[in-house]
Amino acid sequence: MFNVMIVEDEMLVRLGFKNSVQWDNYGMTVCADAANGREAWEYYTNSVRPDVIITDLRMPIMGGIELIKKIREQDAQTRIVILSCMEDFDLIRQAMQLGISSYILKLTMTEEEIHHVLMRVREELGTQMTLGTSKGIIHNPDQLKENIIKNFVFYHLYSKDEFVHHIDQLKLRLNPERLIVAMMEIDHFELVQTKFNDEKGELIRVTFLNVLNELLVQSQRGEVVSDEDKRYLFIFSFRDIASEYQIREEMIGIMTQIQKVLSRFFNISATFGVSGMKSGYASLHTLYKESERAVAQKFFHGTERLLFLSDVDADATEELVRRKLQQFHEKWSMIEEAAQKDVEAIVQSFLTSGRLSHEQDIRKLFVRLLHCPSVTASLSESEVTALVSAYGEEMQKCETLDEAATAYSKFLSEIISRGGIKKQLSKDIARAVRFIQDRFHEDISLQQIAQYLELTPNYLSVLFKKELQMNFSEYLNRIRLEKAKELLLGTNLRSYEVAQQVGFTDDSYFSRAFKKHTGVRPNGFRRLWINDWTGTVEAEDK
Repeated sequence: MFNVMIVEDEMLVRLGFKNSVQWDNYGMTVCADAANGREAWEYYTNSVRPDVIITDLRMPIMGGIELIKKIREQDAQTRIVILSCMEDFDLIRQAMQLGISSYILKLTMTEEEIHHVLMRVREELGTQMTLGTSKGIIHNPDQLKENIIKNFVFYHLYSKDEFVHHIDQLKLRLNPERLIVAMMEIDHFELVQTKFNDEKGELIRVTFLNVLNELLVQSQRGEVVSDEDKRYLFIFSFRDIASEYQIREEMIGIMTQIQKVLSRFFNISATFGVSGMKSGYASLHTLYKESERAVAQKFFHGTERLLFLSDVDADATEELVRRKLQQFHEKWSMIEEAAQKDVEAIVQSFLTSGRLSHEQDIRKLFVRLLHCPSVTASLSESEVTALVSAYGEEMQKCETLDEAATAYSKFLSEIISRGGIKKQLSKDIARAVRFIQDRFHEDISLQQIAQYLELTPNYLSVLFKKELQMNFSEYLNRIRLEKAKELLLGTNLRSYEVAQQVGFTDDSYFSRAFKKHTGVRPNGFRRLWINDWTGTVEAEDK
């Protein structure tokens, strides 16, 4: 059994995490829990050292960063997982530099996410045991090569001298001079899994590694290992070539050949992200991160591309995004005037945010546009739920800006075809709608609006039903719930705070009404559309 220590100052979170996980399933047991870093450090130094430490970052007396630094001064073997909040990303980035395995966000953590993180940690521990007991005997060269490269590049488990020793022992095609890392990402990997009938991806991994290794043998250049399900990490060294132009041309030749083979024999495409060039094995982790940033440009530039980090132009990328968003103006002009103003305000706010080159922020923008209440105001709740779910699922599968924009354009076209085009409301109902949209968060009534319009409540009720196809209470509730969706998507407010801001005095009633309106409760809605849909916490730093 591997020993686990949980370090968290919030007692309910600490005990809840300790008691809710089936630790036996991961070959683990909780040996201790501590309320702050100092307690954890005392246990670490005076008792049996834990194999895994799950720690918060912000704690009294001694915080998580200081605790991690102290532990890393002693050993690099203990696996560390961060348990933290969304606003702690600056601290998480600091922790990443100290060699943590992963992180879990308290607000959004799910059983599936915890399972994924613990399985990853369990795999790392198993790899350490294998390498620790091998004593230099190579049982499976390919597996050992993968473990050695990953544990040096990702987890810093070896010194440079130990890594060099393993390279020589395995006779790898690597040299510390002029190193370049390339990340290959299989495009639309879910479709490839379906084609191979391989839900876990193991058959795909083994098949592709065999093909890729064979191609590298032919070129007599570099090594490749798998990285996550759809990614493969290439390391090249060019000791024998001094010209950067010649190196780039050879890289292009190797990667293009790989793309052709994958297309010809498997009918699939792949995108490469290529780092800069540095010398020294100590630079491999930096080059790996550069290759990740390069391949992420696929979202902006399309699939089946060779993307060199040195070619990335932030200004050009931002201009590309601006042009892509401007193409919707014609369709926005065809919907209700209020809806047009709302979506253009959302887009304008995004355009001035300085986040145009960040994929996750663009994905969040499309989520907000899908859920913009005034765009779908002319449709019934069931129609809105069905449409948003269908196009949300389609856009979730989009891997590029072009694909996401095409899906959103289809969504707008369907809204327009279903009656979401401009239509004239009577003067009284237009004023009533404006009154509700301005004061939805207040305790307003049909009588109050009727008095404001100098109409009788009964007559105003008839107008609501006739022109909006719903009564006053239904319309007010819908506006409040749609505004709640905007706050859940655009802020970190808690559920009860959202309820208060949109005019619900009872959080329980708000939660029930929200579930009836959307099919899920508020926190579930946020997890579904922000975390699961955009992948915000999916991209884990190594």
